[in-house]
Amino acid sequence: MAWQKSSAELTARFQRALPQHPDLVPKQMFGYPACFVKGHFFAGLHEETVVIKLPPSIHAGFPELASAPRFNPMGRGAGMKDWYVLPASVADSAERLEEFLRATFAEVVQLPAKEGKSARRSGAPNPRRGGPSKARNRKSP
Repeated sequence: MAWQKSSAELTARFQRALPQHPDLVPKQMFGYPACFVKGHFFAGLHEETVVIKLPPSIHAGFPELASAPRFNPMGRGAGMKDWYVLPASVADSAERLEEFLRATFAEVVQLPAKEGKSARRSGAPNPRRGGPSKARNRKSP
């Protein structure tokens, strides 16, 4: 099943609601508008929903997300870890969406920057594997 493009109304509401900050970088994800903070996905659109990624410590501080379903674009399994679909009560209101994104951004921007791929390619240890990156260990053809 093909994904549907987000409406122009939702796209405009989302873009207007994003905080203005130098650490917030607009990009595309899954072909939809999204934004990243210090290399981490922060929020974006998928079809007619607004999705957000928050670590558990930040997620717990926002009661609006208490019953929010996990983002599950493929419709299989339990959904993506730490990704949530914003409730319509927040996403459908320009004012509430802006307030919510501003409040969650204030927390997310305090997280450490994500290690970039270029740093790992240089041979720096990959913290997920505890050693040098695989890119450095590949043999030349």
